[in-house]
Amino acid sequence: MLLGSAGLCLSVGVLTGSASVPGSAAAVAAAATPTPTSGSTLSPAPTSGPAATSAPAATDSISFLCGEAAGLTAGNKPEEALALIEKVRGQGRSPSLTATTACEEQRLAAVAKTRQQSPATTPPTNIVQDLNVGWDGFVKNVLNPATGAGLGLLGLVAAFLFLGRLLVYLPKIPWVKITPGYRAALVLGGLMAIVVGSCAIVKSLADDKGVFAVGTQIQVALAGLLALAGSLALALYFSSRLRIALDVRDVEGDTRKVDVSRVGALLLELGSEPPRGMEVPEGSDTTDLGKGVLTVMFTNKVLAALQKILTYVFNVTPWRAVVASANDNSVTVAMSRNGLGVGAANIDRATLGLPAGKPAGTSASQVAQAKAGTDATLDLHKMAAAFILVTLAGKHHGFEGLCNTTSWRSLGWHCIASDYGVDDEQARKMLGAAVENDPGSLLVEVAFQNRMYRKSTEPAEIRDYADWLLQMTEDIKGKIDPGESALTGLLYRVELTFIRIVFNLPRKGEDFLQLGPTAQKIALDLLQELAPKKRMPLPVPLAHSIRLDAALVYYDLHTLGIPGPPVEFYRDLYDAAHASIAPRTAYSAACSIARTEGVNGRKEVQERLRYAFVDQEWKDWARKDPEFEVLRKDKGFLEFLGVKPRGDFWKLEAFEPYEKRLREAGIARPGDLYQKEVGQSGISAYLKVSPLVLKRLCRLAALVRRAQAVRAEGDSLPVHPYRVEVVGALVQAGIESPEEIDDEWLKAAVSGAPAFDADAGDFVEGLRKSIEQRVLIAPDTPQLKAWLLQLKRTRET
Repeated sequence: MLLGSAGLCLSVGVLTGSASVPGSAAAVAAAATPTPTSGSTLSPAPTSGPAATSAPAATDSISFLCGEAAGLTAGNKPEEALALIEKVRGQGRSPSLTATTACEEQRLAAVAKTRQQSPATTPPTNIVQDLNVGWDGFVKNVLNPATGAGLGLLGLVAAFLFLGRLLVYLPKIPWVKITPGYRAALVLGGLMAIVVGSCAIVKSLADDKGVFAVGTQIQVALAGLLALAGSLALALYFSSRLRIALDVRDVEGDTRKVDVSRVGALLLELGSEPPRGMEVPEGSDTTDLGKGVLTVMFTNKVLAALQKILTYVFNVTPWRAVVASANDNSVTVAMSRNGLGVGAANIDRATLGLPAGKPAGTSASQVAQAKAGTDATLDLHKMAAAFILVTLAGKHHGFEGLCNTTSWRSLGWHCIASDYGVDDEQARKMLGAAVENDPGSLLVEVAFQNRMYRKSTEPAEIRDYADWLLQMTEDIKGKIDPGESALTGLLYRVELTFIRIVFNLPRKGEDFLQLGPTAQKIALDLLQELAPKKRMPLPVPLAHSIRLDAALVYYDLHTLGIPGPPVEFYRDLYDAAHASIAPRTAYSAACSIARTEGVNGRKEVQERLRYAFVDQEWKDWARKDPEFEVLRKDKGFLEFLGVKPRGDFWKLEAFEPYEKRLREAGIARPGDLYQKEVGQSGISAYLKVSPLVLKRLCRLAALVRRAQAVRAEGDSLPVHPYRVEVVGALVQAGIESPEEIDDEWLKAAVSGAPAFDADAGDFVEGLRKSIEQRVLIAPDTPQLKAWLLQLKRTRET
């Protein structure tokens, strides 16, 4: 650079007619060998005279600079040489030399040198520059040629997309179950094939060969086949979409959106976990087009038309289910897929043994409530949802939550029987039918066994149920696939039931000692496996609740003598369970306190049970739960449980159905019912019962009057609060008149009579046990005999 600058300054000085160069510069210029250039004529340098000593010729200066450029090229600086030559050409003013052709030989040498340099000398580029270059090439080579055929390309793409939508209506498409991974490949591959095929068609038609050239036609045909394959792939994707439109109609045939939402919610609740990937929009495929993926409206006609096509194509709903009510006790369900019928079912309450619907004589307000879909049709809708789910499960993946259930009847029965409002007898009946109908359903089998034995108090039954639960855990483990959560959730529920049921066994019995270590290990596994993590097999609140129960079982087993050092890491969960106010966990905590502290922990037990008793079922079970057997011997605890005998004779089973009608007729007490005063025909017509029923009611009314006349004194005084229960036990035993009580049963209560016969006394003891079974407490046998003796001696007033 230094040499080039000096030369440039020198040339400028010479060409502009400035003063002569110093002697050193002239020596350098003289040392340089001038190189003539093509198209120029060099004049002989003058040898004498003033001009020769004042300044060198212009041609000599240009030659010097050309030599300088040659030196730069030789020094691997061709770019600087070219820059110097450009300066020379731009500043040359000699009339004998054309400035634009000066140093041509040196310029060519510098250009050649530049091309010979290795790529490593090329200035580096960044990714942005590379992308710009690539995009420029794409625009130049692809977009610009296709600009003229843009509308044609869009039209082809839209046509093949529309064709893919129409292919959805091929019979029985998609023919097989398609996994989510394959569906993603179908939509991506299909779109790519359509776009590439359409572009190839446009490009082939735009070539210079001509439309009717054989090569062009072959290219168009192959590109068309590729786009057609893309349309078929999209058709498989659309037809395998798990999207269903629901239409639930009432008796008048009108669609009820409330019931549509209810059935849609039931589709997500019937199994152990919701179906994966299921969409349930409201409305049908035709009425829901305006609510699709494209909601922005375009004013351009071409774009608006394209929008409608895309909306129609991508807003496909293959499945449609119509639930129509025939009457208050039956509905019909019809399902179609891609416009073709798939299945239908008639769901009748009586045929399926469902709980009774709207009874005869229902008031207008109750009818309105039933129409609103609050409770009258809930069971029917559950059966309808079960039919829809099982039908979908036969065509799609993602229904592992059904746990091998293949019958819609079994699934519906299971859902209805799992409600708390269904009594055990009816639930057992429905679940038994469900097991009979679908023996392979793990969901149904687990629920049926639970209803059969969850309230067992006999040690032999509890042990059998515990053994079955252990075997079921092994069966479920053998069927769980890696990554599956549905059966895993069912497994945890079965294990939780097992560790709970073990505590219903006698503490010092052999069964408890045998199953205790197993329960302890399972409890520890639950604590560890359900610890919070990114992917949980159960909903987080449910998993936490199970861990609280497992902590109670784990540490209580150690307290009760099961060997092995406890892991103290989970002690905080144990304390959290004892402090919980959630009803179910509070009940478990009460059991924990009862089993570890006994009667001494009565106050703490009652404090926990107050939260649990917001659910009446827990209160009913606490009255016979083996966990509270010791505490139930305490009268204070019995009072807390609400254990008290009935005090109203209207609550007897024989009178209760007619209480309202008889009170309306002015009969305040059952004892006020006298057949001879009212008249048999009048009261029979009023109550709408047969004369035989009325005759029995009057006979029982006479028994009530005599029971009310028994004086509360002596040995019979403690029985007075139990009068209604004693009468109820007598009627249940077939005694409807005091004269039917055998004297032999009461001999032990008669002064001076011989020792009472044990066999004959079994009747009175049976009465006492019957009362105790009903209200948990009962008067002593001698006191009961004394009261019965007075009842027999009392005359009707």
